[in-house]
Amino acid sequence: MTAYRINAIALFLAREWGDVELEASLRDALEAHYEPTWDRRRGEFTWGLGLGEEYPRGQYNGFLAAAEAVSSGAWTRMSESPLPKQPGLVEGVDFPTVALRQARWEAGTLHLQLHPQNDDVVGQPTRFRVTGLAGPSEPGRWRVAGEAGLSTDGTDLVIETTVHDGCLVVRPRD
Repeated sequence: MTAYRINAIALFLAREWGDVELEASLRDALEAHYEPTWDRRRGEFTWGLGLGEEYPRGQYNGFLAAAEAVSSGAWTRMSESPLPKQPGLVEGVDFPTVALRQARWEAGTLHLQLHPQNDDVVGQPTRFRVTGLAGPSEPGRWRVAGEAGLSTDGTDLVIETTVHDGCLVVRPRD
């Protein structure tokens, strides 16, 4: 196992266990030696790891991203709790051209927060689906609020929009 992975796992565990002193020490070392880089054109944050490669190593960056994202006790809480039943799943997002900052169901309503990869892609058409909805998705059963159109394909909802930084709300018609 490489030092990159070991240090990422150590940072992950320090954050998970709430060891702020170890976390701070590891974070300082990683920031000083692992080349954290925000590429705004590609819409990516990665670590170069001193390897001098055109594209960052996915596995190492995956461990580092997980360590960056975890908060104290989050992994424990997640692994001890059953996943909540969700009415549908968002699929087919044109990532990285557009990312979902948020995709959450609340009281039968789907809240989506779109974010473009960069300014060059704003305005491009994009589409994605909401799959796994219970029962048939008749065209008139659902509506979308925001800059988007809504159609159906079998039991799937198809959302057509443009790449933009904004919110969409999908809900059943009353």
